[in-house]
Amino acid sequence: MNDFDVAIAVADEGAAVVRRCFGKTLQRLEKGAGDFATHADIEAENAMLAVLHRERPEDAILGEESGRSGASSGSRTWLIDPLCGTRNYAVRMRVAAVNVALRSGCRFIAAAVADPFNHEIFWTDGLAAFVRADGVNYYNSARSGAKA
Repeated sequence: MNDFDVAIAVADEGAAVVRRCFGKTLQRLEKGAGDFATHADIEAENAMLAVLHRERPEDAILGEESGRSGASSGSRTWLIDPLCGTRNYAVRMRVAAVNVALRSGCRFIAAAVADPFNHEIFWTDGLAAFVRADGVNYYNSARSGAKA
């Protein structure tokens, strides 16, 4: 898999957990300064980490819930936010996202954002932007409507 395929797979895995946990009673885990996580955040991040450890074991990872893991040296770091919109999610609003990006040095070279409830993934290979809806990739730019 290339890097953007990995980003898509990571976001998709996190989104599956977010969908599965939606509407269930959530345990609130205080993070301080009014911020909190739920067990859905933790489970989604663990699922995302499993994909990264399998596909990119040599890369570093910075997870919102788990902090740093993986390689301690090198310039490639995956940044993951397993549930952006935890407060919305906790009150059963379907306004949330699952985010992942790969930074190499000072550049971001791949990223994906999953909308878990509309089954869409927005992603980039660092040059162009795309959206995957119902398993089909489309350009998400001035070339709108063109299939990737």
